[in-house]
Amino acid sequence: MSVIVSLLRMMSLRDAEALTLETGKVPNLRRRGNVEAMSMPALDAQLLEDFIAPLVTGKSLADGPLMVSFADDEGIAYPITIERGASGLRVVARRGAKPAAPKPKPPEPVAAAAPVAAKPKIAAPSVDVEPTVAVVDHGAIRERLAQLLAQPIAMGVERRAADVFVSSGQHVRAKIDGRLETLDLHADDDELAACVAALGGTADLSLDVGNVRVRVNVFEHSAGAAIAARIIRDRVPGLADLALPSELGSIVELRDGLVLVCGPTGSGKSTTLASLIDLLDQRTAAHVITLEDPIEYRFTARRCLIHQRELGVHFESFARGLRSALRESPDVILLGELRDPETISAALTAAETGHLVLATLHAPNAAGAIDRIIDAFTEAQQRQVRSQLAGVLRTVVTQFLLPRRDGGRAPAVEVVPVTSAVSNIIRKGDLHTLPTAIQSGREAGMIPLEKSLAKLLDAGAVSAQAVKRIAADHDLLAALAGKLR
Repeated sequence: MSVIVSLLRMMSLRDAEALTLETGKVPNLRRRGNVEAMSMPALDAQLLEDFIAPLVTGKSLADGPLMVSFADDEGIAYPITIERGASGLRVVARRGAKPAAPKPKPPEPVAAAAPVAAKPKIAAPSVDVEPTVAVVDHGAIRERLAQLLAQPIAMGVERRAADVFVSSGQHVRAKIDGRLETLDLHADDDELAACVAALGGTADLSLDVGNVRVRVNVFEHSAGAAIAARIIRDRVPGLADLALPSELGSIVELRDGLVLVCGPTGSGKSTTLASLIDLLDQRTAAHVITLEDPIEYRFTARRCLIHQRELGVHFESFARGLRSALRESPDVILLGELRDPETISAALTAAETGHLVLATLHAPNAAGAIDRIIDAFTEAQQRQVRSQLAGVLRTVVTQFLLPRRDGGRAPAVEVVPVTSAVSNIIRKGDLHTLPTAIQSGREAGMIPLEKSLAKLLDAGAVSAQAVKRIAADHDLLAALAGKLR
């Protein structure tokens, strides 16, 4: 038991988010999306069996992964997922956290009693104390979390908020049309701290709060605990609902290759991907596997077979999840995010081997996205990666959300289909010429970001100040806006 506890504590020492223990394999840590093998021998099967025995008492692993919590002798609680496969046990633990110390209760008044003769003290026998094992029902924790968020989310939906923030000792805040606003509401600080501690101090998950789907990140901070909740629509919106160009619908007609949806955090990248999967489901029968962090929209399949998988629950890293997906005969793979060289390499391989891969990437435009992918690799690898990317990249969509004058937000997009000219630019590394190719490629379906911004400006939908903050080429923006008027 002490070996496993030492490994669990290693997560905090190495600043890791998760630890994976598998029968006959070397333990590994997940740090910032990367998987790192530990310097030690492979795990003995009996060691893992002994560790999980008290955690699974009265429960069955035959029906799938089991989520429990293990508390060590210091009171640190670790959320743990246990599953049994053909090759043996697999245990994934997330970083633990100490529960908040309970408030001391005032002493009860004691009635005066007659004095009695003192008894001689007898030394207590010395015993070895095993660490306490606490089996926590994660379904119950989710229910408590949903109850805690019920009123904040209801108020957020009423105010058409995108995000709701609950934090210790603070008013509830909501992000509405890109602006942070204070709501006249406080959450229960003790319940907030208890829920976050039970989930290990930090966690990503998705919840149903009443009839509202939310994506939740819980975390601890210097003043207590907090929750950031993204409100997800009750149905997958279409491209028209999102005010996105209808030309994007041609993406789902692609047979293979890599499609990137780029933009800053909160620009609607995941929603755009969900809209494309829903459109595919309307048009054709295909096997779709999604790798998400966490699962947001739940698809109700019509023509497609859709399997949705969540990071930390069904796979431990995007790279590993992607490699597994390739053995599951998919036609289309939705990848939550390209985060590291291993994931990017696996995505390029998947696109090369006849699969359509749809992924998000944090980048300001197509040139930035291509640069970021290539720069993720060593200089010795970059020539090969450029060649691979030139061969498999099909379309790059970059989107921003601007506050509308009449409320809500309006999307501005750059759409870059990868023509033979663009492919040559990528292969040669001449990315400084890409903006010119985009501006002159109207017949190929190119949409420069400045054209999209100019249309919004010309329609009076957004302010000039909001547009100028995003436009990269102000001269082109001024020229296009002048022509549109």
